[in-house]
Amino acid sequence: MESISYRKPRQIQVKEIERLKLENFVTDESGKRPVMISVVMPTFNKHDKEYNRTVFHIIQELGGLVDDGVIDEVVIAEGSRTEEEKPDFEFMEFILACAVKASRTFEREVEFVRSMPEGRQRALQGRYDFSFRILNQLDPELHRIYLNHQILTEKEIKILKQGKGANLWFSVPVTYGDIICFIDSDIVSFKKHYIKGLCRPILQGWYPGGGIGDDRSSTLFTKATYIRQHKLNGRFTMGGRLSRLFGIPMFNILAKHGIFNGLDSISYPFSGECAITRRKLNEVQFSNGYDIEISMLCQLWKNYGMDKIAQYDFGVFRHIPGDEKHAEDMLHEISMALFYWIRRYGFEDRIENLRKLQDEYEKTALKMLDVYEKVAEETPRIEYTEDSKKLDRERIEKYKKIIGEGYELSKKEKPKLLRRWVNVKKQMDSRVGYSYQSLKSVLQNRVNKFTSNTILSYIRIYVDMSGEIIDRFT
Repeated sequence: MESISYRKPRQIQVKEIERLKLENFVTDESGKRPVMISVVMPTFNKHDKEYNRTVFHIIQELGGLVDDGVIDEVVIAEGSRTEEEKPDFEFMEFILACAVKASRTFEREVEFVRSMPEGRQRALQGRYDFSFRILNQLDPELHRIYLNHQILTEKEIKILKQGKGANLWFSVPVTYGDIICFIDSDIVSFKKHYIKGLCRPILQGWYPGGGIGDDRSSTLFTKATYIRQHKLNGRFTMGGRLSRLFGIPMFNILAKHGIFNGLDSISYPFSGECAITRRKLNEVQFSNGYDIEISMLCQLWKNYGMDKIAQYDFGVFRHIPGDEKHAEDMLHEISMALFYWIRRYGFEDRIENLRKLQDEYEKTALKMLDVYEKVAEETPRIEYTEDSKKLDRERIEKYKKIIGEGYELSKKEKPKLLRRWVNVKKQMDSRVGYSYQSLKSVLQNRVNKFTSNTILSYIRIYVDMSGEIIDRFT
């Protein structure tokens, strides 16, 4: 823990990623091809111009990565809804307008569909793969596919219409990439090197297999780490309260008890930005709660070990934070999930006394405050004053109580875990006349159609009036 410090990230050249993608390869049904990278970003219309400006900025950066050939596609996992619980097409128009403005590649694709009959025909048939595609969480035709293939029930679909985790779960089979990179849509400081840095360790460790689907990497998962900068009253203070004040000290204590050894080396446990190989993503159970990051981390630790997990330091990072009540609500689910995984993996007997564990947590978390003061001194444009310390002490007292509540809650509840895609694959491949590959094709076709229909309904707007749409939202 004492090694936390500010490091300015090294710039990663486009040519380095391009070389790594071309040198490595994947074997699929058509033969060998270069490694592909997909970026998935969940969005939700918060009717907030700061958030909209942030979404526009991220799409601008992603558009540049598409044009440079660093990434092969961006899937916007859209969860916005109207008061009638229908897809929010106005917000999707804004997203597509941002993409047209950001990416020459996407702009040319839209122009092709608009101006060429064959382009329009292919798009309407769902056979046109745009570099920016929209997966809509409320899309009834998408739900119908899951019902018809007996993968989900009506009750399950109703539940999956809500939640970031469900939205990301829906995105898994519709992406084309061999490496999937997940990023949040509220990152104010977003830079291109975030994506390049997350994907590089996996690409560097890549070694192709001999048969279809046998491609592997010595690094399966890369997690973002950073020093979170929080804007407050015109100045910047230390952010990331849940990772700083709960995640880091808690994993340090658990490691001393022989629980999740190695996860104490993760510098930012609750970061939502990560990259993972498709093969391993299919084996992970997503959670549809605030514990999605911690649940994924615990599973990867158990199944593959720390030597398969890398970290990439973003440097100073800033996003749009929630309020204190929101953070505490998140921590209740995170704490419950952590104790659930402790029980599930057979570590419960190593926690001899809950009160003792809480006291250990409090002592360790308080000790960390001096470390954060030193980090702030070494980090540009971050303050960590006595008032900041006082606020953190109050948080630690609250978090100590939440640990106890999470422990008790885990005895009767569990995370909102979703099906592993590898299990869906087994189900589909075992049925006569069905296959997982055919399911993927149907789902990808549906997302293509949804994107195409949205574009073709307002195509002149995106190409000729994208600036006006963006101005209206930002």
